[in-house]
This record gives sequence, C-alpha cells and structure tokens, in this order.
Amino acid sequence: MRAQEDLVTEIDVKQAVSLAKDFAAKIYENEKIVRLGLEAVERTEDGKHWLVTLGFSRPWPQAKPRKQEAFKTPLEQALSYSREPQSDREYKVFRVDAESGAVVSMEMFE
Repeated sequence: MRAQEDLVTEIDVKQAVSLAKDFAAKIYENEKIVRLGLEAVERTEDGKHWLVTLGFSRPWPQAKPRKQEAFKTPLEQALSYSREPQSDREYKVFRVDAESGAVVSMEMFE
C-alpha cells in the first residue's frame, strides 16, 4: 500500500509558469501591463514551491525635457516638460505551491 504522500500529484514547471502568468495578468489588469514574459524558474530546495520570475512593462508617465533646454530660464524649462509614457521593465518572483498550484506570494526581484 502506498503512502498518502505518494498519491499527491504535483504541478510541473509549465503549469507553474502558466499559473504565475495568469495571476500576474489578473492582479495587474488595471495597470495595463505589457510584454509579460518568463525570465527564470526554479524549484525551492525543499521542493514545495516553484519560484517563477516574470518580467513585464507598464506605461508610467515620465517628464522628459524638450530640445534646446539650455537656452531657457528655469521657469521656462519647468513649464516645457512633456509627459510621455515610459516602459521600464519590472521583475517579480511568484512563489507557486507545487502541490496545489496556488500562487502564495509575489516579491520584488532582487
């Protein structure tokens, strides 16, 4: 007779990545993230979790100076800044339970 632990099925790496991507897409839905993609994946030493690192961009406005700023007064320079979208890449590590498939945490990538 097999032990109960042997009967537990675990999610594989592809499932872990898919679950992390779905979670990220839902949690950031209102922030309109783009270019969501896999950066890295690994199993924790104890085997209980998948650590899925995802990268994505979200458009944040950033002030950018226009040309010929050197010829303007400081007030003119401040008033001439335009707001343009910026798409810096962000990275998050999602901890996915290897048994249940639940995303149990999301952390900043360091």
